[in-house]
Amino acid sequence: MKQALSPWLFALHDQHDQHDQHERALAGALAEAVGARQGDITVRTVAGMLGAVHRVLFQRIQDLTLAGHTDDEIARTTADEAARAFGLLEPAVGDDAIA
Repeated sequence: MKQALSPWLFALHDQHDQHDQHERALAGALAEAVGARQGDITVRTVAGMLGAVHRVLFQRIQDLTLAGHTDDEIARTTADEAARAFGLLEPAVGDDAIA
């Protein structure tokens, strides 16, 4: 399937695969840290939520970079946005991901 993709779509597909791999690794690490079994739905859901925020922030950094913002501007902007985005997860996650 990958051979039929344009270079841009191929890169996008690879990026998606990398995000999925990171999310699975995070779910495994969380399961181990909290003593849950591998594949536990709570741990997988928490990993998915954290992964979603990571993907949004990753895209935000790309957008700001392409718009010509300086590294310092990007760092200030995304630090504030990251705090807000991860803060949205806190009520939902609670103690489920605390080792």
